[in-house]
Amino acid sequence: MAEENSSAAGSSSRAQRNIKEKHRRMHMKDLISQLASLIPSSSKLSMPEILDEATRYITHLQKNKESLERRRALLKEEDHTEPTVMNITISGPTLEVNLICGSNRNFMFHEIISVLEEGAAEVINVTQFNSGDRVIFSVQSKAINSRIGVETDRVQERLKELIL
Repeated sequence: MAEENSSAAGSSSRAQRNIKEKHRRMHMKDLISQLASLIPSSSKLSMPEILDEATRYITHLQKNKESLERRRALLKEEDHTEPTVMNITISGPTLEVNLICGSNRNFMFHEIISVLEEGAAEVINVTQFNSGDRVIFSVQSKAINSRIGVETDRVQERLKELIL
């Protein structure tokens, strides 16, 4: 009688294990079906093919996300880049150049000085102000020879080419 109880208990636990295993397989099948519905595929795939395709698709999505994040960062940088503003004031033999540009604007300030000197102007004073993400330059110059004056049209054209 003890043997009958132990064999009945053994078959009962085996049946329970079989039921648990059947539930596990059904659960896995449902999860694989859900995964298959999330990946782009036009044909019916086996479980290993679904897992392989899902892995490739996730990798593709990650690379796409990284690419979009880089693009977004570049677009944000471009959005914050404000245009350079240049104002040239002429008063007799003096010429004043005022520039307002972003702090990330890359140009060589000595090139501005060179343009003024090529235009027959001598630099008298240079002032620079930093205001947040903007930089303001003010360059005051005068004609080297007051009878000849400064070649303002040429200076203005060259500065626009260099800065704007």
